[in-house]
Amino acid sequence: MTITFNRFLPLTLGILTGFIGGVQASNILKKNTQLTPQQILENIKNSFQNEIPIQDSWIAVQTKQIRKFALTTEVYQGGVSRIEDNQLVRYEFQADAKTGSVLSLNRIDA
Repeated sequence: MTITFNRFLPLTLGILTGFIGGVQASNILKKNTQLTPQQILENIKNSFQNEIPIQDSWIAVQTKQIRKFALTTEVYQGGVSRIEDNQLVRYEFQADAKTGSVLSLNRIDA
């Protein structure tokens, strides 16, 4: 019984290893990137726009570290205002800097 060596095997293994490594590196980099404040604000504005048009909006460009129970996370703070029942109503929010998920949304009564 003779074992034959495929001369393309090292090349194939090298290409396969490089491809797998590239995919893994891409996944790691995607997990560690933050969304920009503008992206987060646009997502929140689009959610609000589905109900009633927005009059004004803002978001802080610096993140703030908050702690809830044992978890610490970086958040952006911002706000939107819109007309409800002929009254200007303001909302303030905190959104996770990495995922853009809204962690808190509070109506501000004047």
